[in-house]
Amino acid sequence: MAGVSPRVLNDLFNSKLSTAEGKEKIAQYGGSYIRDRLREVSFVRKVLPPEQVTRTDCQRSVNHDTLVKIVDIEPQSRAMAITFRGQPTARFIRGEKAEVGFFTISSEIFQKTEQELLAYEMPITKVIEENSVKDIQEIEDREFLLHIEAAVQALQTEANGGTVTTLNATALGGGTPPVEFSVRKGELARVAATDDATVRPLQRVDVVQLFKMLDGNRLRAERLLMTEVDYDDILQWTVEDNGDRIQSETTVDGYKYNTLLGRAYIRTIKTDILRPGNVYVFTKPEFFGKFYILNNTKFYIDKIANMITFQAWEDIGMGVLNIAAVRKLELYSADATANDTDTLLSNFIPSAEDDLGAVNNRVEAGLKFPQITQF
Repeated sequence: MAGVSPRVLNDLFNSKLSTAEGKEKIAQYGGSYIRDRLREVSFVRKVLPPEQVTRTDCQRSVNHDTLVKIVDIEPQSRAMAITFRGQPTARFIRGEKAEVGFFTISSEIFQKTEQELLAYEMPITKVIEENSVKDIQEIEDREFLLHIEAAVQALQTEANGGTVTTLNATALGGGTPPVEFSVRKGELARVAATDDATVRPLQRVDVVQLFKMLDGNRLRAERLLMTEVDYDDILQWTVEDNGDRIQSETTVDGYKYNTLLGRAYIRTIKTDILRPGNVYVFTKPEFFGKFYILNNTKFYIDKIANMITFQAWEDIGMGVLNIAAVRKLELYSADATANDTDTLLSNFIPSAEDDLGAVNNRVEAGLKFPQITQF
């Protein structure tokens, strides 16, 4: 049906909704389409690939009336040198477990009258793609960012004696600087003259120091997560950073490799979720956490009288079970802890759900060019 116009597709869509069999088929198509697109556009799924689970894979929680997934944690063990008559230390094995709860991410309930649908040149499947798939994956990524930020701040607090300690350029330049255990300032940010929200360019040494924060703790940095804005700074690295060959390639084709200093990296343009100036590094998923999708992404569609209604949602569980498997680099000099010493924290954390996906075009406000005024 590649040659069929969007208007004809809308008419066929409308006629199918008049029968029970047609509703079921459209809902099945929408569900499969949404599921595929989520895997393509969600950056969390590249960091922590999801696992499909069903009711039989889950357990009932003793604390609430919903399902949970119980995850086994690797037990501790060690070896020791002993004499011929010596005995090793006895350890009673305890199987530690963690509980991953589920929650729902849903699109809005979209409604359109049959008469108005006929006037559209855009097919209804395009509306579903733009207003359901995109919105669901954004919330999925936002929840992930909140999880990993809580993890790195918990470790940072622990390393500083259990107290939330301000981390900005002023504190690092003081007589008793805070410990940078899971969060580190970039080289240009740590020597800034003021504690502000200005994002300094990413330096090669910043990436190396970020890797060391994981590599020095019996783990290995495997992949980076950064915004497209911070990635662009890599294009400014000089010949001293890249060498002659890569420098000449970058000038013509940009940085076209899949790894950065030997580690995979993920870029995102969603700068209202992952804010510029924040770069995270992770281990392999098996050392990190779990991401579950309960059943499949669901899609509901119905037509009552002349009103067409559709909605998409998914039930997911997400848990950072090893909080030591993620580290953070901050390219700004201001404080981004819970202390919010510089009152700039809102510049560095994910935007509120209602503020995601700012509109770029201004057509609805009447701003388009050329404009023709009629009298």
